[in-house]
Amino acid sequence: MKISLAQFEPNLGDLKQNINDICDILKKESQFQSDLVLFPELSISGYIEETELLDRVAIEDTSRILQKIMETCIQYHVDTIVSFPEVDRQCYYITSVYIDCNGEIIGKYRKTHLFANEQMLFERGDEFVVVPSRFGNFGLMICYDLEFPEVARILKLKGAELILISTANMAPYQKHQDIYLASRALENEVPIAIANQFGVNGSFVFFGHSAVYDHNANCLLQVDDKATVERLDLQLTTERDPQLDYINQLHPNIYQQLSHAKGECDFNGTR
Repeated sequence: MKISLAQFEPNLGDLKQNINDICDILKKESQFQSDLVLFPELSISGYIEETELLDRVAIEDTSRILQKIMETCIQYHVDTIVSFPEVDRQCYYITSVYIDCNGEIIGKYRKTHLFANEQMLFERGDEFVVVPSRFGNFGLMICYDLEFPEVARILKLKGAELILISTANMAPYQKHQDIYLASRALENEVPIAIANQFGVNGSFVFFGHSAVYDHNANCLLQVDDKATVERLDLQLTTERDPQLDYINQLHPNIYQQLSHAKGECDFNGTR
């Protein structure tokens, strides 16, 4: 399959303009025979830091707001993942959806690990999602989820053949992104693709470096420091090292100690 990474610089708070830009990118990438276009975290709204703006742009009627994107996916026979602030029963979430080439939302994921001040605005999701796409089973993650190895492991155990991450990762955390991408790919023997925002938003500088890693932690593609789209033919079925049978060597009964240890600690990580 051919995957496109849209290293996107959204206009903060301008849903209409961002949706138009997303549709333009989908149209362009279809000309390169792209099968899937991955967009960054909060690509439809920009990275939100204020309650007033969140109240104004949070999406409740997903099908209505995303209708143009869904129609574009049908017209150009392309799948996509986009992300936005969602409101549901007065709770806000950072959400991503997988829209297939039939214009159907076949997967929705709410971010489970909230970074810094996001915890003041959003609620955590409570479910890890694997999407049954036409190309295979794809696990969804959003940004800070990458830094918790349990998330990728669960997606792998649920059958993910590829992990797709929408992110709004800012300086100075480029090293974290590079190391965690390679680690999550290698320890789960699963390829990973990530699309990051690029540009300046208030006090945040989003550094881009969207990338694709294979199941051996080889970086197959890394995007330059600019708002752009790059694409790659990705092979999902590859040979695995028979000596590294990680999944069958897991010991979940022992790992229960993780929950017990967490329960014995306060929020500062001290006993």
